[in-house]
Amino acid sequence: MTDHLPAVVSASLPRIGFVGTGIMGRSMAGHLLAAGHQLHVFNRTREKAQPLLAAGAVWHDDPGSVAAASDVVITMLGLPTDVEEVYFGRSDAGTKAHVAGLLDCARPGTLLIDMTTSSPALAQRIAAEATSRGLAAIDAPVSGGDVGARNATLVIMAGGDAAAFARARPVLDRLGKSVTLLGPAGAGQRCKLANQIAVAVGMVAWCEALAHACAGGLDPAAVQQVIAGGAAGSWALTNLAPRSLAGDFAPGFLVRHLVKDIRIARACAEESGLELPGLAMAERLFDEVMARGWGDEGTQALYRLYTHPEGSSS
Repeated sequence: MTDHLPAVVSASLPRIGFVGTGIMGRSMAGHLLAAGHQLHVFNRTREKAQPLLAAGAVWHDDPGSVAAASDVVITMLGLPTDVEEVYFGRSDAGTKAHVAGLLDCARPGTLLIDMTTSSPALAQRIAAEATSRGLAAIDAPVSGGDVGARNATLVIMAGGDAAAFARARPVLDRLGKSVTLLGPAGAGQRCKLANQIAVAVGMVAWCEALAHACAGGLDPAAVQQVIAGGAAGSWALTNLAPRSLAGDFAPGFLVRHLVKDIRIARACAEESGLELPGLAMAERLFDEVMARGWGDEGTQALYRLYTHPEGSSS
C-alpha cells in the first residue's frame, strides 16, 4: 500500500474490520484497503493507524464498534491475553462494568479471523462461542514477518469450519502466497506453533554457524552467502543473518513475541507428553536475550549473545 494514496472503495466487496495495525498488521490492512475493501480499524495507539486513515480507512474508538460496522473482522494482536480481551470483552477497571468485545458486537453472519499467533485452546473457544452466536470464526496465523506482510507473501495456516474458510479465502489470498486449511478450529494455531519451533531452533543454528566462522577467522558475511545456498539454507539465514551482521536489529518480529510463542509451544508439548530438548535450549537462549533488555528488537538479536558473550549491550 502507498501510505498516502486514497483508496477506491468497491461496494461489492465485504467491509473489513482490522484490529491491530502494528508492524505487520498495518501492511496487511493496507493491502485490503488498496484492493477496494471499505476498511474499519482500531489500534491501541492511534498513531500507528494514521497512514491507513490518510488512505481512507475509518477509525473506531474500540474493537466492538469495528465489529458492528464490518462483514469480516481480522485481528492481528500481540498476546493471547490481548486476543481474549478483544474477543470476549473485559471489565472496566473503574466501574467494573463489562466492556463489549467482538463477539458481543458483531452482527449475525459476521466472519471473525484471528491472525495472531495464539493458543489452539483459545482458538477453539472463540470458534465455539462464535457459532453459538450465529457468527463464524477461523484461526489463521501467519509466517513471513514484516517482509511477508509488506509484500503480501505470507504463509497462512488456517483452522476452522470449511465453509467459513471458503468465505475467508478471497480475503486471505490478498495477504499471502500460501493459504492452507489444516483442520478444525485450533489447527492453524497448532501448525503455527510447529512453525515457531522450527524458527526458534533454526535461529540458534545459524547464529552458532556464523559464530563458529568468526572464531575461525573467516568473514561471516562471506560464509553466510555460501552456506545460504546449500543444504543449510533457510529463510532466516538468507533474510535475518545479514541484518545481524550489519548491526541491524530492528524488528520484523519481536523477540518477546517469539518467546511468547515458545512458551505456548512448550505448554502444548507438555500436555501431549512430548519432550522438545531443542526448543528448551532455544527458550533458554532467548530468555537471556530478554534479560539483556533486547525484547523489543528483532529475533536476529539472538546473534548478539555470541558477539557480546559477557553481557555488553553495545
